[in-house]
Amino acid sequence: MEENKERADAGPEGGGPEGSALEKPAESAPEGAAPEAEGMSSPEAEPAPAAAATAALEAEGTAAAPAGRPQGAGRYLVTAAISAGVLIFALAFFMAGFASHALLDEDGGSGDAGGGGDGGGNAAIAEGVADHDPAWGPKDAAVVVQEFADFQCPYCGKFALQTFPQIKEAYGDKVRFVFRDFPLTSLHGSAQKAAEAGQCAQDQGLFWEFHDLLFENQTALSISDLRGYAESVGADMNKFNDCLDSGRNTREVLVDMQDGAKAGVTGTPAFLINGLLLSGAQPFAQFQQAIDAALAAGQ
Repeated sequence: MEENKERADAGPEGGGPEGSALEKPAESAPEGAAPEAEGMSSPEAEPAPAAAATAALEAEGTAAAPAGRPQGAGRYLVTAAISAGVLIFALAFFMAGFASHALLDEDGGSGDAGGGGDGGGNAAIAEGVADHDPAWGPKDAAVVVQEFADFQCPYCGKFALQTFPQIKEAYGDKVRFVFRDFPLTSLHGSAQKAAEAGQCAQDQGLFWEFHDLLFENQTALSISDLRGYAESVGADMNKFNDCLDSGRNTREVLVDMQDGAKAGVTGTPAFLINGLLLSGAQPFAQFQQAIDAALAAGQ
């Protein structure tokens, strides 16, 4: 069976047997249970040939030591310098993470913090997306589907080009569909700026045209490519370039990611269907089952 979920714990190759992908958002998804999605690889992983680097530094320190100084002293100084560098780096990394967390907590996401297992947190998230996130369908629709996606994720592209049009055709104004950004920056170097560019297109009412072009051209998402797609959909390029270059939508993307994390999203694509989590680029039948159940529950 084709594996199509890259997970935070297993990387792009991870996955397991297919099963029901519908979950309560407060519960952690069982490992490998959700096919066709990508997940974030560990942010702590840093390729560092420490032994070779230490040996080279020690050799340099020994060679540079003045005559008469014991070699042990040189090694001590090199070790102390390396230790100090590691401590400084760790402190800087911690402070950067703390600052990002504080920025998001100050805003509180688009819903109330700390949504519990009763779905209250996801209800707040659903209420907070109406004004600032791209959406189609009536605001008072009985079913709200939120997609958390990454423009470079191939499984998000599969959903956007194959399943998404089927949902629109089948349900029309019975469903409100909301697009949320969840760029997996540890896997996809262009995903963050692509997400920001999508919001810049949204500012001009051109998101869905821009959305389609990005998913049709996932291997070409450089800054110049993004500008070209914006121009092709008729964007005011002065406004678009100013928006993209300023980075003013960085916070918007971070808020989407925080909301996704609150709801239990760990990879892309992921969907909240009236508060229930469906993970992976599932076939249309899976969405049909979940949406029909939500519609029946609302009657």
